[in-house]
Amino acid sequence: MDSSWISVVPAVIVASCLLILPGLAVLAAARTEIRTAVGLSGAVSASILAVSAVVAPFLGLGWNPLTVIIGTLIAVLLTVLVRFVLGRLGWPATDDAAAARHSAGVRSAGSSGSRRSIAVREATGLAAVALAAGFIGWRLIQVFQLPGLISQTADNIFHLNVVRYMQEIDSGSALTAGGVQGAGAGFYPGVWHSVVALVADTTGVGIPESANSVNIVIGAILWPLGAVFCARVLFGNRPLIMFGAAVASSAFSAYPYLLVDWGVIYPNFYAMSLVLPAAALGALILGQAKSRTAGVGLLLWLALLACPGLALTHPNSLLTLMVVLLPLALTAYTCWVGPGLRGAGASGRTRIGYALAGIAGLGVFSAAWVALRPLPVSDFANTWQPYETSAQAVGEVLLTTHGNLDAAYATAILVVAAAAALLREKTVRWYLASYLLAALLFVFAAGVENSPLRTFLTGGWYDDQNRLAAALAVLAVPLAAKGAAVVADFLARGLRRMRIPARAGTAVAAVVVLAALFLISQDATVRPAVQQAAKRYSLDPESDIMSTNELALFEEIDDIVPEGATVAGNPWDGSAWVYMVSGRTVLFPHVQTTMTPEREIIASSLNTAASNPEVCEAVEELDVEYAVTSGELIYLPGNPQNEMYPGLTGLDTAPGFEKVAEVGAASLFRITACD
Repeated sequence: MDSSWISVVPAVIVASCLLILPGLAVLAAARTEIRTAVGLSGAVSASILAVSAVVAPFLGLGWNPLTVIIGTLIAVLLTVLVRFVLGRLGWPATDDAAAARHSAGVRSAGSSGSRRSIAVREATGLAAVALAAGFIGWRLIQVFQLPGLISQTADNIFHLNVVRYMQEIDSGSALTAGGVQGAGAGFYPGVWHSVVALVADTTGVGIPESANSVNIVIGAILWPLGAVFCARVLFGNRPLIMFGAAVASSAFSAYPYLLVDWGVIYPNFYAMSLVLPAAALGALILGQAKSRTAGVGLLLWLALLACPGLALTHPNSLLTLMVVLLPLALTAYTCWVGPGLRGAGASGRTRIGYALAGIAGLGVFSAAWVALRPLPVSDFANTWQPYETSAQAVGEVLLTTHGNLDAAYATAILVVAAAAALLREKTVRWYLASYLLAALLFVFAAGVENSPLRTFLTGGWYDDQNRLAAALAVLAVPLAAKGAAVVADFLARGLRRMRIPARAGTAVAAVVVLAALFLISQDATVRPAVQQAAKRYSLDPESDIMSTNELALFEEIDDIVPEGATVAGNPWDGSAWVYMVSGRTVLFPHVQTTMTPEREIIASSLNTAASNPEVCEAVEELDVEYAVTSGELIYLPGNPQNEMYPGLTGLDTAPGFEKVAEVGAASLFRITACD
């Protein structure tokens, strides 16, 4: 286990290159303006990674940097081709911002101004991102503590084993990632896992170190890049908007910190970082819908490129994006339909056409809403129950908090100030409606009893308030940036009344607001969230799932257990990570491994192998030759599921088992009863 963050700098660099450079190359080929190229680079990169991983096995390619480079080059060439075709069609070139200036509520500075002013503006945006990267990176290091520490949580058993599985089969495809369960190839949104596997293979660092390095890049770089970009598209290029978005991106407990704590749900963590840049892209497209330019054509192409990444990183990121863009789409539809219906020549056929277009759009939305759900609409078995009343949930929305945590007053004030300003200014109201829709979903998940309506609305997030709290925090960041500008402008007006020069007053007000937001949110909101998350990450004799003794034993297994042999063990006592550590196949790679008759008899009766022929039949069928047991702590003691493996107890005294290795209370046995 690496004990120094210096040792994983190469992993952080490689992760940054994978998560940003492929998309940046494509956006450079599209000749977008700088802010768009940087802001969308993560979303487009995710698609290149996802699609390259899926297609590679069909072309006989392994999962390595060369595959990503080939995928990037193909995407670049296709983008150049799209530009050429649009030019041949006679669509005039334009930058992606200029045509949006007069769109309904989408702000843009366009490309006007000298090169120097543009350079200063873009440098300011990058400086804001760098500031956020410092804040968030520092906090994530506090969460992870050391690069080799592991989140000792149930979902992480699966995630780290998927990374090892991708390394073993030399494929990062989402179509096969579910095969880690030992039941054949199966789909799982595996872009996060494929990136971690590629970082581990490229740099030679361990899987835990690679996972933590990738997560730092996602949280500290990818997330603020998208957040600042979206705030600029919605509310303009004022430095205060940029820095407000940067500081706000580090100010909420629910994102980015909650998703590396609860679960852990790393794919969702990655996916949520892509929502705001995708929303900004949607806003730019709909803002230019009436223009017939190469600019809007290229933006549509970029949207097509970005969607696979969102879907294969985690489908509920697309659901969240649908929630965000629904009010804007309805606004655009209304603006399109209104003049046509009011025109003197509007015929019945025209009205029917508009109506059919609206019905078709609603149908597509509804179909996508159902299709992207992980579970059928009627499935209540895997949903999370509410933890508070609906009134309390509304209170948490107003106070920008969740999970019965303390109120987050700094961000709450800014979000309310932004809401009031948007209602008064009559601009970007659609985004406020988007935020309120997401808030409604959170209220249903957190405070409404289970029902068909609840699971229809929030089942795409497993009716889980944690996932929706994170989504709500993501959407709150641009509003907080706008609110910071509103409050700072109010203070600046007060300073001018005190005869302080306007420029000095504006600067002082901005610094005061941003400093207050940072100090209050970091102390009252972020610090407790980070301290809570840090409790999950450990690797010591008392760790919840895998202890240092168990790790030491697992590291010996690849020298003892031959390739092709399977190791049985209770996944709740850490044995599932035999696979992640050693690469040897385990019978139960996750606490939710699907049971088969053979697995069931081994789980219930392996210790009777010497006298029970059915056990040996199952052992031979599944190539089980070894078993791991641990007398140390078991994860979630008292949970009935971790008591479903009585056949894996008492192997010390059961006939037909030879102890071949031991570290503390963790032991490895060779099964001799079935020889």
